[in-house]
Amino acid sequence: MKRHALALLLVALCGTAAAQPLGRLFYSDEERARLDARRGQPVDNTAPRQVGTVRHDGVVTRSSGPPTWFVNGAPADGETLSALPARTVGATLQLKGADGRPLRLRPGEQAAVDEAGEATPSGAAIDIRPGRTR
Repeated sequence: MKRHALALLLVALCGTAAAQPLGRLFYSDEERARLDARRGQPVDNTAPRQVGTVRHDGVVTRSSGPPTWFVNGAPADGETLSALPARTVGATLQLKGADGRPLRLRPGEQAAVDEAGEATPSGAAIDIRPGRTR
């Protein structure tokens, strides 16, 4: 009997709680007006958004054993480097540039990487251009 009374009490409380309005999801009328104004407008999907940065912190080359690369403040082995959109060229990291040309990062330089895996330099970077043909 007590179980039935308890169940009836819980159903009654849930029914009154469900009848109350939830209110607004956003805190201010300005936020709601801004969202309502943006509703129905076309979304600009032309430019890929930046998803991260690749910072080349340096490389330690030993007389025996593989070199250790430091990328984004952490040591990177061959498996970690293969997961990045970069490959090693000498003491530089080579990324695919946003303009289609390779972008090389020397130690201390960084680049912003977008969703397509293309990089744009964040500061000074080596600009690789084709040489003259002879």
